[in-house]
Amino acid sequence: MHDHPTPLCIYCVYIIVLAVGALAVSGCVETATYSHANKKPPAAAIADPQIWRLGGNLYNPGHAADGSTSTAAVSDPAYHNATLTIDLGKPCLFNAIFIAHGPSAMGFCRRVAVLTSLDGKHFSQQHVGPGTRRVTSLCIIKPVLARYIRLQAIIPGDRAWSIGEVYIQ
Repeated sequence: MHDHPTPLCIYCVYIIVLAVGALAVSGCVETATYSHANKKPPAAAIADPQIWRLGGNLYNPGHAADGSTSTAAVSDPAYHNATLTIDLGKPCLFNAIFIAHGPSAMGFCRRVAVLTSLDGKHFSQQHVGPGTRRVTSLCIIKPVLARYIRLQAIIPGDRAWSIGEVYIQ
């Protein structure tokens, strides 16, 4: 009698391989595409926030990536479709965005959209999710390759929209 792997074990191996691949694509683990010889990080590496350029129609957009949650980019009190656009400086692969609302923990919009672009002109919507108190988490199921990320308040909250820091993974 020969011992053969059961179909369940084979499926387990497939699931593990797929999970590791998904982690690599999402930037959660270092991939084999990085080479110390050419000094170029893989596309999955998010560019250093110090080189990001931030714009949009919020006051002080640069405060959304200045390394401090005590400062914030803030919308007008009565806002609709307020935006923060982030130029990452290069195409990056990501699947999650976290918005810390900084000094105004209640400064969240009720619904926020994530739009992306490679050229900064043509944006496509990737995700719409609820804003939440203190930190808004926007998890995108399929990883996205983009140079530009636009966060847009779809439904305003009770207070001005406040973005103390944006974290991208």
